[in-house]
Amino acid sequence: MKFSPLSASAFILLSVLAFSTSVAAQNLDEKWNRVTPLSAGTKLVVEADGRKPVKGKLVQATETSLTIRTGGKDVAIPRQDISAVFLGKGSSKIKRGLIGALAGAGAGVLIGGIAAAAGADPLVAAGGFLFGIPAGAAVGVATSGGTKKGSLIYAR
Repeated sequence: MKFSPLSASAFILLSVLAFSTSVAAQNLDEKWNRVTPLSAGTKLVVEADGRKPVKGKLVQATETSLTIRTGGKDVAIPRQDISAVFLGKGSSKIKRGLIGALAGAGAGVLIGGIAAAAGADPLVAAGGFLFGIPAGAAVGVATSGGTKKGSLIYAR
């Protein structure tokens, strides 16, 4: 039986396509194998097609889906929809407190300065500064604690 150059080329092309598809599927499985052994309760940030990122704690990771507890509810996300999985990390309370203290100090000086310019006692500006620091720090610490993206462990 004779093969024409065209049929030999088609055979080679189909073989290369089949091999590359197999390798790509194997690479995705190897990447997903970084997700499935994670312990329940691990903080994650999951990016999925057509959704906002889901932030929460891992409930279960299977070969076909990922279940995250967020806002008191379990959310199951099909694996084929997941584009990336990040380990979650908490925001720093110290950093947020310092930023809040600076913002509070600035707001206190601004408000005190406006009051002093309007004829109030000049010590009002100093009082605004001193009151703004702890108030801003308290707000900064209170608003910290959200989960942010950490290390990337899976990407499609």
